[in-house]
Amino acid sequence: MFNYILKRFKKIVLRILLLLFFLVCLLVTFLYLNYRLSYEYTNPNDVFSYVDKNKSTSYLNEKNKKFLQERDIWSIRLDRDGRVVESFHKPQEVKDQFDLTDVARFTRFYLADYPVFTYVVGDGLILFAYPQHSLDKLPFNYYSYKNLIFNLSLVLVFLLLFLVFVYILYRVDIKDLLKNILPLQRAIDSLYEDDYERLDEGGELGDLALSINQANEKYKNLKEAQDKWIRGLSHDVRTPLAKISWEVSKENKEDLDTKNIQDQVLKISTILEGLNLTLSLSKLDRESFTEENPLKVIRKLIVDKLNENPAREIIFENKINNPKLRIQMDPNLFYRMLENILKNALSYTEEQIRVTISDPENKLIIRISDQGKGISEDVIDKINREDLTNVTRHGLGILISKQIAQLHGGDFVIENQDPGLQVSFLFNHIH
Repeated sequence: MFNYILKRFKKIVLRILLLLFFLVCLLVTFLYLNYRLSYEYTNPNDVFSYVDKNKSTSYLNEKNKKFLQERDIWSIRLDRDGRVVESFHKPQEVKDQFDLTDVARFTRFYLADYPVFTYVVGDGLILFAYPQHSLDKLPFNYYSYKNLIFNLSLVLVFLLLFLVFVYILYRVDIKDLLKNILPLQRAIDSLYEDDYERLDEGGELGDLALSINQANEKYKNLKEAQDKWIRGLSHDVRTPLAKISWEVSKENKEDLDTKNIQDQVLKISTILEGLNLTLSLSKLDRESFTEENPLKVIRKLIVDKLNENPAREIIFENKINNPKLRIQMDPNLFYRMLENILKNALSYTEEQIRVTISDPENKLIIRISDQGKGISEDVIDKINREDLTNVTRHGLGILISKQIAQLHGGDFVIENQDPGLQVSFLFNHIH
C-alpha cells in the first residue's frame, strides 16, 4: 500500500510540473504572438533604407512616395534650421517649422499623436510617421544589465521555492495519509483473524474504517452461522444414522424394521435437499424470473395437497380484486416457498388450515395459518435472525421459504396466534 501511495503522490507532483511547463509554454506563445503582430507594420529602419537607397534629387520622389503610400506612412524632411523642405501627406496640424525642443519631444515621444521615427540625412532630418494608435514608442532606450541578471536570478529563485513548496506539501500529505492509512492496512491484514481490533470510525477515512469493520462483522457472523449450521446438521443427521445403525446391527435380520430405516433415510435426504436448496438460493438472481400469475401456483398447490391428504380441511380464501395480477417470479421456487409452510401445517397439526390471498393497495399478501400449538418463540427468533442452530430440526423448511420470499423481493412474517401459527408473505411490486 505504501508503494501505491508513493506512486500516486509522484503522479501528483509530475502533474504539477507538467502544469507549470504548460503555463510557461502559454507565456512563450503569448510573447511570440505579440512579436509576430509587430510585423503588421514595416520596420522603420527598413523604410528609411528603402527611401535612402531610392532617393534622387529629393528624398520624397515619386517612387518613394508610392512606397510610403502603400504602407500608410507620411513623411517630412527638415533642414538644419528645422524648416520643412519636403513633405508627403503631412497633416495640417503638423507645423512647418520646428525648434530644438520640438525635435527632442518627437524624437523621444510622438508628434501630434503620430508615432514618428527620425533619421539624420545630410545636415537635416527625415521623419516617418505611422498611423495613430498603430505603434507604441518606449520612453527609454536602455536597460540595466544588473537589473536583467537580478530578474533572471529572481525567477530562478521563485521556481526553486515553488519546487520546494511542492515537495514540502508532498511530504506532509504522505505523512498525514500514512498516519490514517497504516491502521487500515493493519486492520485489513488481520481482517479475518481472531485478534482483529475494531477500527475507530471517526476522522477523514471514517467511511472506509466503517466498511472494514462491517466486513469483519459479516465474516464473523457468517463463520458463526456456518459453525452453527454444521453443528445442527451433524446433530440432525446423527440421530437417523444411529437408528439405521441400530437396525442394521440386529443379529436376526428378520427383525429389521424396514419402514423405520426408510423413514430415517428419508429424513437424511430431506435435510440434504434443504441444505442444497439453501446454498443454491444464495447464487440465484432475478434475471431469469418471468411475470406470472401467483393464483395459478397457489391453486395448484392446494389441489395437490388436498389430493395427497383427502381427509384434511384446507380452506382457500381469495380476496383478490385484480384476478390478472402478475409478479416477477420463478413458479417452481414460489410453489416450494408456499409448500414448505403448508406441509409443516399438515404434518404438525390436525386442525383446519386456512390459506388467504389479497391485494390491498396494490400489494400481494399470502397468509397460511393453522390452529395447532405453534412453535417455540426461540425458533421464531432464530428464523428471523437466520440463526441456523437447531433450525434444521424445527424450521429448515420455514427458513428456506423466507429466503425464497426475499429472493422474490418480498417480506416474510412468522408469528404465533391464539391458537396456531401464521406465516405471511408480502410482495410490494405487482403488475
